[in-house]
Amino acid sequence: MLEQGRWWMVVVIAGGVLWLAGCAPAAPAPAPAAAVPSSPPQTLSPSVTAAVQRSAVPAATATPLPPSPTASPSPTFEICSPLDGIPLAALPEMIVNPFAPPPPGSDDPHQGVDFADVDPVYQIALEGRVVRAAMAGTVAGVMRDRFPYGNAVLVETPLSRLPASWLEILQIPPVIPLREGQSALTCPESAGESVDLAGSRSVYLLYAHLKSLAAPDLGEAVTCGMPLGEIGQTGNALNPHLHLEMRVGPADVRLERMAHYTSDASLDEMANYCLWRVSGAFQVLDPSLLLVPDG
Repeated sequence: MLEQGRWWMVVVIAGGVLWLAGCAPAAPAPAPAAAVPSSPPQTLSPSVTAAVQRSAVPAATATPLPPSPTASPSPTFEICSPLDGIPLAALPEMIVNPFAPPPPGSDDPHQGVDFADVDPVYQIALEGRVVRAAMAGTVAGVMRDRFPYGNAVLVETPLSRLPASWLEILQIPPVIPLREGQSALTCPESAGESVDLAGSRSVYLLYAHLKSLAAPDLGEAVTCGMPLGEIGQTGNALNPHLHLEMRVGPADVRLERMAHYTSDASLDEMANYCLWRVSGAFQVLDPSLLLVPDG
């Protein structure tokens, strides 16, 4: 009996040393009869090429906290590659026309980033790769073969959904008043009449020059990684590419259609285009700041 007692003491001490060191014992004791099996590891959906997850909440807590009615954004924030089969880390190699911010009121030079799917042998841009939503949100506009964006879809994501760390990465600018008479672009007087700059704000992503559209209708939800269309060269595009444009502006704005520079563009289409591009209500951001891999 004495020898058995001494052996038990040695096991307790060794187990304590292993616990303090933060590792598991080489020969674990049998699990209790009522033990609960651990959950299997989660895997990303195959439709999502890449995702970024940021969390300020511990992975596990003793007692789940109820949601706050004025809560900050979700602890999990996903960024998906806008090009099917292309990881976020490889996107910079596919940029053929980088972001070039315009001066105030100007419609030039290049207010987004262009990604091309180039054939490695013949060095020509290809059509057809699926374009996916980089962030979850709501469809705020759908353009069908309208100049200059061609087939395009606009998706809104409220700033309240973005973690603070990503708001810093995007360098969200302060609100500025609407510009009047400072644009070189001819705009209808109705541009910006019903926009409220004093309310909440959202990030808007525009996917343009699509060969085809697979997006939901105006006002419907979009999930991260959802197919929106295919790379094409509709509108003002000389070669197949995805034109990705990002702006921050007043929340819940619906720019159902936008068009300009053609005689068949309606006053409403031109007013929406001017509101989006040159009014100052929607301030342009560099999409490259968003499309970065975690770590």
